[in-house]
Amino acid sequence: MLRRCTTRILADFEVICANSGAEALAILAKDSDFDAVLSDVMMPRMSGAEFFARCHRDFPRLAQRFVFASGNPENARGELQRVVEDLGAPQPILLAKPCPREGLLLALFAAAAHVEPVSGTYSVVDGSPVEVIKYRG
Repeated sequence: MLRRCTTRILADFEVICANSGAEALAILAKDSDFDAVLSDVMMPRMSGAEFFARCHRDFPRLAQRFVFASGNPENARGELQRVVEDLGAPQPILLAKPCPREGLLLALFAAAAHVEPVSGTYSVVDGSPVEVIKYRG
């Protein structure tokens, strides 16, 4: 259900969905030319961190274009940090769920533009202009 909602939020963009990390890797094996990759951190059978590690190895260009979302960002941050340190990989963007549409779009645009994010968990709050606030754990 969450995947369908996210797809609707991103209806202005071409979105390819996968049911699992393994399915996402199969899609990427056929075509890895994606502007950004959005993944949950906690997934069955293959965690988001494992998916990121496989992408870093097999599709290194995509490692700069990851956005993660998690309902438990404190645990997710630790799990992702271990993988980043082990691989020497770039720090992916991590969003706290639920995340407003503006926050999701901002994160995806930053990932697609290869902007190196500052390590941490982010959320967007209403305001003019949009303000990004870093959660301090």
